[in-house]
Amino acid sequence: MRWRLSASAACALVAAVLAAAQVLVAHRLGVNDWTVRGGSYAEYVDWDHPLTRSTWYPAASTLIASMITHRLFRRAPWSWRWLPPAAWLGSCLTAGPLLYGLASAAPEAGIGSGPSAAVRAVAVGGVIGLVAAMVALRRREAGAGLVTYILWVSLLEFARPWWWDRAPAFDPMLTEEVWAGGSGDRVVRASFLEAGGITAGLIGPVVVSGVVAVWAAARYGRRRSGVIAGVAGPLLLCSVYLTIDPGWGDQDSVQAALCWYAFLAVPIGLCSATIAATLAGAVARRVGADARRTR
Repeated sequence: MRWRLSASAACALVAAVLAAAQVLVAHRLGVNDWTVRGGSYAEYVDWDHPLTRSTWYPAASTLIASMITHRLFRRAPWSWRWLPPAAWLGSCLTAGPLLYGLASAAPEAGIGSGPSAAVRAVAVGGVIGLVAAMVALRRREAGAGLVTYILWVSLLEFARPWWWDRAPAFDPMLTEEVWAGGSGDRVVRASFLEAGGITAGLIGPVVVSGVVAVWAAARYGRRRSGVIAGVAGPLLLCSVYLTIDPGWGDQDSVQAALCWYAFLAVPIGLCSATIAATLAGAVARRVGADARRTR
């Protein structure tokens, strides 16, 4: 019992540090802005984006902290039952007060939202991370897929200040030619970067799903393992978006595009993971059979 309490305390501490670090770094970089304006003419303040991030940070922290502590304590039996709740508690104890303070300090309250909405988002995100952590600790291939996907989303999230307003010349789907105001010259601007980009929000997750599926299928020699690993990450992000208002009633809402990307990534990622896992499993079995014949 003492050993279990020590592991739970360590897990809660790791989750608390991860959650606080994400919130503070996002605030420092200006990623999680509580004055994001929405609507056709920026006529109201919309908190959909910061509330979505308030859900994502504790979810990611709970999952990663559970995985780290599980490894540090040498995969203790039945730890999938008691490590994730400890991580959820730790992430909520730090992310909740921090996000409540940031939301309270915002110049304007979001439509139908207040600082308490941030605390509710943290609690919901922690529960999502708790469920995902239980699955990850029970199925290693799912854990690999979830961790890889969290690292991908976190990379995009915290690198956003460097790519947000820059049109990537390598991807024509993200750019369009428009008339520059006053100069009369045609310039290229990013048409989908404000929505996270097709590359970042849809193509990237699908590629990540395929790569993880190949690794899991080759590692465990089963197509099912590859499919589980490939689709676990998109399901995690999709579950986060299901907890917030997608903004489909607003034709200019960026949040609606982000939700569509997250939803579409699930079936497309499932198809790519299935194909990739099937091919990888067949290759792994063929290599194993050749190795046995040569002995």
